Amino acid sequence: MTPARRRAARATLLLIGALAGACTSQRSARSASAPASGSRPATRPAPPSAASSETSKGWAEEGIASWYGGDDGFEGKPTASGEIYDSSKLTAAHRELPLGTEVEVTSLDNGRVVRVRINDRGPFVHGRIIDLSKAAATAIAMIGPGVARVRVVVLEPGPEPTPSPPGGPWAVQVGSFAERPRADRHADRVRAAGFIVYFEAYQGLTRVKVGPVGSRADAEAELAKIEQAGFEGIVVTANK
Repeated sequence: MTPARRRAARATLLLIGALAGACTSQRSARSASAPASGSRPATRPAPPSAASSETSKGWAEEGIASWYGGDDGFEGKPTASGEIYDSSKLTAAHRELPLGTEVEVTSLDNGRVVRVRINDRGPFVHGRIIDLSKAAATAIAMIGPGVARVRVVVLEPGPEPTPSPPGGPWAVQVGSFAERPRADRHADRVRAAGFIVYFEAYQGLTRVKVGPVGSRADAEAELAKIEQAGFEGIVVTANK
């Protein structure tokens, strides 16, 4: 091959290599910017307003449901409503809805529906909106998976909560555990985030609370900080 032909061949190979590199870069850029197949943005439903939405028929939210009442020690223990937890009944725990509220829970994974009564507070796991009893979880086939995407709709509002006396003191409850070691571990995580934590014994359970603070407004502000730190909680009186 003459020198002129060799130079022409090298130029052709360099041009092909440059074009291939450009195509590869374009494919990589598209892959990086395109969303994963089947992915959906992570969203957290806005909580019902404290004034009226939480007690109105038809109010709805969507999110992740879990269940409790297996070997976690809650069977036979008092719920936030005072009644004894029975995993064979169709009940549930919710952080904001008034106790006694009847809701319909629909699994968005399989379409199954169950009606439950809110008689407890929780769940205290970030991103979850309702904790079903074992019987309710069985009804919508989520015992095995443990969690499910659900839609919660208020059917019958519960009674309006009795207003608490002004002044406080108030606190934020961030968990309730049947086993003290679990309460200790959760308290350590909350303390590590910079919050003052204390325990409250309640009929065999250990409640983990942040506070106390002097007013409900202060407790609401503390709750906002707790949620920003990745925990869940509810505003309660400091000792109840």
